[in-house]
Amino acid sequence: MEAFGIKRLLHRASIAVLSTLAVSSVACPLAVSAQDLPTGPNQARPIDPNDPNVISPTNNADTGILSLAAGKRLLTEANSAVAAQDYQTAVKKLQEARQIFNQLSNFHQQLAGIFSGIENRIAESRRRQALETAQLRDEATYELAVVHRTQRQPELAVPLLVQIIGSQQPTRELGKKAYQQLFELGFAEIPYPRPEGTEAATPEGTTPANPVDTGILNPVVGNQLLTEANSAVTAQDYKTAVKKLQESRQIFNQLSNFHQQLAGYFSGIDSAIADNHRRKALETAQSRDEATYQLALVHRAQRQPELSVPLLVQIVASQQPTRELGKKAYQQLFELGFADSPYPRRSDASTSSSLR
Repeated sequence: MEAFGIKRLLHRASIAVLSTLAVSSVACPLAVSAQDLPTGPNQARPIDPNDPNVISPTNNADTGILSLAAGKRLLTEANSAVAAQDYQTAVKKLQEARQIFNQLSNFHQQLAGIFSGIENRIAESRRRQALETAQLRDEATYELAVVHRTQRQPELAVPLLVQIIGSQQPTRELGKKAYQQLFELGFAEIPYPRPEGTEAATPEGTTPANPVDTGILNPVVGNQLLTEANSAVTAQDYKTAVKKLQESRQIFNQLSNFHQQLAGYFSGIDSAIADNHRRKALETAQSRDEATYQLALVHRAQRQPELSVPLLVQIVASQQPTRELGKKAYQQLFELGFADSPYPRRSDASTSSSLR
């Protein structure tokens, strides 16, 4: 009997516990949304500004190195280094300042987009700060390009100057200064702005100061590498040939991209400059594709078709199948077995000849 009474007592206790758990589980859901704030005496209260544990925003933008003050300090230190002809330190400081200003500009621009349509006052404020820090970034970039030029490293200066023109546009003061640097380096052939009435030809007395002063970023260097690669192929030194062709291809590709960008920047502003850089972009792209074709042939000679095929496909896409180099690239794909049908087909060729 005593054992039976203990069992009944435990059974009743378990029912009571289960009932309590059931009620509590309904009253207190497992997941509470952050927007479902509690009410009553335990609800969230406003922060007391007098609480010494509360940190309020200050006006000194204390965000560590990610601040305007830090970027401007680096610019000042870079200028001091340039004055002391300590160009290595100047480059380091300018690169750091440029990175800080670029990050700040990007973050402010993102916040401007996030708050657009929600709080226009914040959006406009962040947009304004994005523009201000972008301007400082471009100024630091310009100073860095000038230092690279002083160090006789124009191949490092040219990409930075092109970036500035893209950011500032050629009509703004800093954009004009950047283009003037490109003109003096010989990367640009036509000055801007030109005297009124001056056409595409470079005015007398305004020829570039150093017509080929662009370091390794020069078509002459690219062609020289092509010649050296051909000599290496003749000597069956394929390893050297591959290295030379890769370098040549990279140079021509960079040149083509930079000229194409400049053509776009000056489109609608100065048609002579835009057309000049568009023509150079096409010429250097052609040289790039020729170097790529030679590289594909060397890979094939080395029995590495897996390296040839991607290059040949790139050439066909760049040249189009109807142009001579595009046809030659496709023929290589056909001979490798990557393409099933020849192009042009013999029937097409015979039809074309009969029409003549």
